[in-house]
Amino acid sequence: MASSKQDKYLLVAAIDFGTTYSGYAFSTRYDFQRDPTNTFLKQWVDPTSSMMNNKTSTCILFTKKKKFSKFGFEAEAKYLDLILDKDHMNWYFFRRFKMSLYDVQSTDEEVYLEDETGKPMAALIVFTESLKYLIDSLLNDARKQQSEIHLQDIKWILTAGIDTEMLTIALEPEAAAMYVKHIPLERSVDGKTGDVFQTFSAGSKYIVVDAGGGTIDITAHQVMEDGNVKELIKATGGDWGGTRVDGEYIDLIKCLIGRTATDDLNQNAPNVFFEACREFESAKRTIKPKSDITFNVRIPSDIGETYTRTHSGKNLKSVEYVTTKRKKQFKISFIGDKLRLASSDAEKFFAKSVKKITKHLKKVFKQKDGRGISTIILVGGYAESLILMEGIKSSFPHMRTIIPQGAAWSVLRGAVIFGHDPSLIRQRRSKYSYGIDVFEKFNPAKHDENRKYEKDGEIRCGKIFSKLVEVDQTVTVGEYQGEGVYTLHAFGTKGDVKLYSSTEMNPQYVDDENCFFIGYILKPGHSFLLNEDIVIKMCFGETEIEFNAHQPKSQKTAKYYLGQN
Repeated sequence: MASSKQDKYLLVAAIDFGTTYSGYAFSTRYDFQRDPTNTFLKQWVDPTSSMMNNKTSTCILFTKKKKFSKFGFEAEAKYLDLILDKDHMNWYFFRRFKMSLYDVQSTDEEVYLEDETGKPMAALIVFTESLKYLIDSLLNDARKQQSEIHLQDIKWILTAGIDTEMLTIALEPEAAAMYVKHIPLERSVDGKTGDVFQTFSAGSKYIVVDAGGGTIDITAHQVMEDGNVKELIKATGGDWGGTRVDGEYIDLIKCLIGRTATDDLNQNAPNVFFEACREFESAKRTIKPKSDITFNVRIPSDIGETYTRTHSGKNLKSVEYVTTKRKKQFKISFIGDKLRLASSDAEKFFAKSVKKITKHLKKVFKQKDGRGISTIILVGGYAESLILMEGIKSSFPHMRTIIPQGAAWSVLRGAVIFGHDPSLIRQRRSKYSYGIDVFEKFNPAKHDENRKYEKDGEIRCGKIFSKLVEVDQTVTVGEYQGEGVYTLHAFGTKGDVKLYSSTEMNPQYVDDENCFFIGYILKPGHSFLLNEDIVIKMCFGETEIEFNAHQPKSQKTAKYYLGQN
């Protein structure tokens, strides 16, 4: 059995690097022993409103020379200043950039992101500088409590990233479930007092819906007799989070003012739509199901002024009806700087997102392993939306729904608990099939004729997917499995033993449509021998997958770690 890294650290620190908001939390070993939920949660000040928040915006600003300037609320405030001074075009400002990688699979090519004005920058730089800022800020806060603490004294938990000896990836829905399991009943949930106890009793099944700003991440568990859990269904989800709701509102605004005014604002005052979105983010929390109270949201004055200038002096407040791109009609009115909508119309902003989430959940519950799930645990910032809560409860009225107080911070607090005690998950479902790129002697009965080639006097078929583990296969955490024996015939310049994943159960070739290159198990300059057996096996850890390559002849061993998120 492979041992998991359970070293004792003075402090466990968790960073939640979200699509719209990011933050961090930490606790000492002593704090955890007294109360697992007793964590330090960073408070961030928004300079534009002076309000305190438990997370900051996932935004980053670079100078004209591509040097890091600011992150979070401070980056937003600085960039708005630059816009007002008309000096922003040569700076690099990235907002909600994590979503740009949602559909990106592994590639040999460097990935670039476009900033707010379309200028490119390497994604690696944007993400690295963002994480560096969060780590440095966290260290400063930790040293206020323990002045002598050093990097090596901290166990780092990240909700997205790459494993090292001091860093572990926390799967967000699992971290949230761990928090719910540990919270005292009086602080627990929207629901009945005994819900948490029943949810984590032996044999029970539950599903965790982590409703974030960008994505919805879903996983299902069953509690085992020893109190640990096994994953029933591999993690799934989609980009149906809170930003979808914001997008529906901004679409309304753009349809209200028309293409000419929209283009004018994008060119001359690009901060306006961002400001409008921020106003809506705050106001949408007041939207309640079946409410008879009119929804009010402030709109920036530039919107009305630009509309008047581009519509021959017509006043924006004279508009009474708006039809959006989705052909939904809204009756609107204005009071002062506020746009007013009937509550029933405001609910329409949530309709597509809620429909996508509930439709996906229904599919999960219809699966063989989804039957018998009795509880939905709803967490994440979007989970605090009363519309989403009602949408899930009304779609599944016979199920127990648990929504922790402070649902937006459940992942962060749960990630800290996970860092102290990562033993909750005992069995997982593999999210992908994993395999090695190999060649075989050509066999016309099984190989594609178009892939036939000759080398060293042998007719071969190349780019064959040699499977180690298949998608949805049940794997036990901490145990090696999926063993294969391979031979290295030549040294590559970028590395050797190419690792691939696939969404298919039985992929045949590594360049099939649903196959993706992950990386090289052996780094350049390794000392493995040619033409000698190499045994490769996999171990699914708490949150990472270890690929272990061992060559008996040379007694060389190499390990490659891959996050499971």
